[in-house]
This record gives sequence, C-alpha cells and structure tokens, in this order.
Amino acid sequence: MSEDHHQSGSADLGRRPGTLERGLAILELLSTERSLSAAQVAERLDLSRSATYRILGTLRQHGYVDWQGNADDIVLGQRTVTLGMAALSGFDPFLAAQAHLRDLSRELSEAALMAVRDGDQMVYIAHEDVTDHSIAVRRLLGVRRDLHSTSLGKAYLAALPLDEADALVDRIPLPAYTPTTLTDPARLRAELDETRARGFSIDDSENEPDVLCFGAPIRDERGWPLCAISVAGPRERMLGKQDMAAQRVAEVALAISRRLGFVGQVNAVSFGGSSS
Repeated sequence: MSEDHHQSGSADLGRRPGTLERGLAILELLSTERSLSAAQVAERLDLSRSATYRILGTLRQHGYVDWQGNADDIVLGQRTVTLGMAALSGFDPFLAAQAHLRDLSRELSEAALMAVRDGDQMVYIAHEDVTDHSIAVRRLLGVRRDLHSTSLGKAYLAALPLDEADALVDRIPLPAYTPTTLTDPARLRAELDETRARGFSIDDSENEPDVLCFGAPIRDERGWPLCAISVAGPRERMLGKQDMAAQRVAEVALAISRRLGFVGQVNAVSFGGSSS
C-alpha cells in the first residue's frame, strides 16, 4: 500500500484504518521472524521508509516492538508477550474446536469429530452432527480407535516429528479392520508422507466399511499435535464433497492452531484429486 497524501480534517480520519492495518502487518511479520531491520520491514510490506519509521516508533512507544541502536534489529516487545499470555489463558482449544466442529457439520452436512491421543489410540472427545441424515456416522464419544486406521490418528501421526512417528509405526500393532486398512508399516509411512505433503489425512473405509473421513491436526505453539479433527460420512455421499471437506478441515485445524500460538508453516494443501 503506497503512502497516502491526504491533507487534513476528515482526510486524516481516512488514514487511521490504513495505519492500523500497517501496524498489525508489521507485528504479524515480526511474529514469523527472529528480528528484522526497518529497511527489511519496509521492503517486505511494500511501505515507504517514512511510514515504516513512523509506525515502528509508535509501536515502540507502546511496548509492542523494541530495538537497540538504529533499528537494525527490531523484535517484538514485552507488550506482545503480555497480550499473548492473556489470550492463551482465556482460550480453551477444546471449546473453540467444538464451536468450529458445529460450523463444519452445518457447512458440510456431515459429522465433525475431535479426538486426542491416549497411548497407542485416539479417543473421541467431541462429535458434532447438526444434520438430519437418516444415514450418518454413529455417535463415537469416548470410543477408542487405533492410530493407523482413522484419519484422526493418521493426521496426528503425520504431525509428529518424523523420527517419533517412525518409532510409533514400528511399535504399534496394525490390525486389519476392513480390506483397505493399512497393515504394512512401509505403506503406512508412505501414507503419512502423502498426508504431510497435502495437508490432510484420509480414512477411506479403513476403520469402518463405506465411511470416508478427512482429518487434520491441531498444533500448539511449538507445532506439536494436541489433538485432531475430522469430517466423516458415508463414502458415497462424501465423494461428492471430498475436495471441500478436505480443504475446510485443514483450514479449520490451522485456524485453531494459530489461536494457540502456532506460527510455523504447513505444506501447501492440494485439494484437487483428494480421493483415495
């Protein structure tokens, strides 16, 4: 956004939203970098030098950014830490996720679920279904499922550090529940690689016959998976909405992760051709 040239009076009011947006953009940029110079900030955000220094000065005055010397090493200030801690203390990821799950269920007209890992299994802790389908995924609250046979478990496994995921695949049993369950460690590892690359996991009738699910992990500020969410429904019906279902579950999981402080990058999601 180029520097505006409003004169005075009501024109100054028009400048304020732009200045706020630029200040927020600077804070978001610094949240993804250890430090930047003022010149780098200006270049990254396509700002003039004068606007950059003016906004940085205001942010520094209020404690949102700080630097030593001549603004060649700008970092987030203590005020952002205070705000971040306050936001986290008032944010319950499970309550927030449940609200998102209801929205997902309403948007996709299918069941939306959440599960946490307990040992070698995933335990369902939320199941939202606001549809009136006569054929739907049965209620699963409290039900335990193996890591390898559900989209929730595969989403969680794929979000772990690679060495830990590999160690789990080597250790856990891989029983077959349907003809499509992955029971070979090499095939499961390949599936986890694909999950990391596309940004979501797939359970294509691997845990229950004729049920298709798409899952994605919710991460904490370190990028560690806390839990996973999924959308599930009868395979025949889900095939008609698979691209949207995969896209939305990945987007919602990332949005919740951002609220938890996750600022890392996930692999670009390729939504086309997401069928098994």
